[in-house]
Amino acid sequence: MKRKLFVGIGIIVIAGIILISLLRKGNRIEKYETTQVDRGDITEKITATGTINPVVTVKVGSQVSGRIAKIFADFNAQVKQGQVIAQLETDIYQTKVEQADANYKMAQAQVLEAKAAFLDAESNLRRARRLKQELVMSDRDLEIAETKHESTKSAYDAARARKEQSQALLNSAKVDLEHTTIHSPVDGIVISRNCDVGQTVVATFQTPDMFLIAQDLTKMQVEAYVDEADIGNIRTGQDVQFTVDAYPDRVFTGKVSQVRFAPKEQQNVISYATVAEVPNPDLTLRPGMTASVSIIAEKKMNVLRVANSALRFKADPEDKDLVKKGTSEEKDPSPEEASVTAQHRLWVLEENGQVKTFPVKVGISDSRFTELIEGPVKEKDKTIVGYQPQWRQSVSKKSFFQFGSKQ
Repeated sequence: MKRKLFVGIGIIVIAGIILISLLRKGNRIEKYETTQVDRGDITEKITATGTINPVVTVKVGSQVSGRIAKIFADFNAQVKQGQVIAQLETDIYQTKVEQADANYKMAQAQVLEAKAAFLDAESNLRRARRLKQELVMSDRDLEIAETKHESTKSAYDAARARKEQSQALLNSAKVDLEHTTIHSPVDGIVISRNCDVGQTVVATFQTPDMFLIAQDLTKMQVEAYVDEADIGNIRTGQDVQFTVDAYPDRVFTGKVSQVRFAPKEQQNVISYATVAEVPNPDLTLRPGMTASVSIIAEKKMNVLRVANSALRFKADPEDKDLVKKGTSEEKDPSPEEASVTAQHRLWVLEENGQVKTFPVKVGISDSRFTELIEGPVKEKDKTIVGYQPQWRQSVSKKSFFQFGSKQ
């Protein structure tokens, strides 16, 4: 009986020793939350908000004033180049053409009359010169014949000039009459119609916009404004991904086609327009949609990377040993660490439970990982990202009991 009692007590003691050692080991190693340094892909993205627009839009207006008599194209109508899309009243312009045509015909008759007078004066001048040679006509009569010739010649030239002028006025009246018929300048789709039958358009100072036609909606562009801090990483040819509220589960793609130099200031923030070309074969995207744009600035494959939370980790003031270690190592870095010029430090938990801090040089980053370019940290090292909740609870209880004992 006693032997069994001693064996039981021994087993309990051994189990207690093992449990205590495990708890001590846990308090030493499982005090921190860690993540491993690994290798993988990193895609650096620049986000912005943009607007979807057709690549080519044409504003169609009227060069003449008048009341709209007919409209042949409505919203979303497919139109061809040269197709009639609207008609203004033609009565006034038709009357102007008829009046200009009458003036032109009158000018033609005046030219014929002046030509006949000129030919007659030219014939009389030749006869007068012949009679003068035969001493039959006096010098005064010859001078009168010469003057009459010059006068009729000038009248003939003036009549021809008036004919050309009246012809130009006739052509202008015909052009104005043709402009009462509004044609589509391109093949495309009518996005907007800003006129109605019976409305009067006035083209005195500027051409009124009657229609807005998109030349090809199968090719769209996204115009996004990128902050000045990120514009240096944007280049033509970069891939673009974006979503629109109408299709939140669908990701559209495109490529940067232009980075404009013109700045835009809004609330003291400078941004620059970045244009991306986007295919739209099924006409899903519509002009004016708001796009949440992600521009892929750089992408690296199979690089050494660390979690972003590890770079943000800071020692808790209650963890006196860790604070002291970090402060001392920052003041006196090793020779191999002194070559790393960086503002980031990583806390590495070694296999024996010891913690060391190293400066590192980082590269591109995404929402989860950051590239490690230079530093003593290697793959599979455990970096500290935070403290375990159990440790924080124990620290709080300890602080409470210390406070109570002081009371």
